[in-house]
Amino acid sequence: MNIVIKFFAVAVMFFSFIVSNAEATELSIPALEAAAGQTIEIPVIIDKIDNLAGVKLSMEYDPEILIFKKADKTKHTSSLMHIVNDKKPGFLIIVMAGAKGIKGEKFPVISMIFEVDKKINEKKTTQIILKDVQLMSDKLKDVQHTVSFPALTILPGKSEKMQTQEAAD
Repeated sequence: MNIVIKFFAVAVMFFSFIVSNAEATELSIPALEAAAGQTIEIPVIIDKIDNLAGVKLSMEYDPEILIFKKADKTKHTSSLMHIVNDKKPGFLIIVMAGAKGIKGEKFPVISMIFEVDKKINEKKTTQIILKDVQLMSDKLKDVQHTVSFPALTILPGKSEKMQTQEAAD
């Protein structure tokens, strides 16, 4: 009898773990490709949310590859105020907040604009790493979430010699 109760307790804990993880919101940056010297828009996408009223994102990126230009709200997050701290190259903090929560599925929370260093002359991969993420509901409750940030592929740019020759043609 005791073994049956223990088995049942473990099964309940396992099931609740699966359900809670299945319901977690995912915040992600899509896998993208850019060429040296190109300006690239990198969205942070949320898969599904109900009553999102606060966002805090701390991110790291390689400042030798990517040069941060700006971060813009999207049409879905236009009602939220936002502050971007980009004082330290290679590290961003973005905070967004609003009095009323927003909801939706598969939409960009913020759109970041980077310039790829034009001196890159070989294929590279890099990542924008979501280090510290906090999502808050309009009831001031933490929103459980997962994060995903696949690699960004950087392709080499054209050499100055090739660009000069193309301009002459």
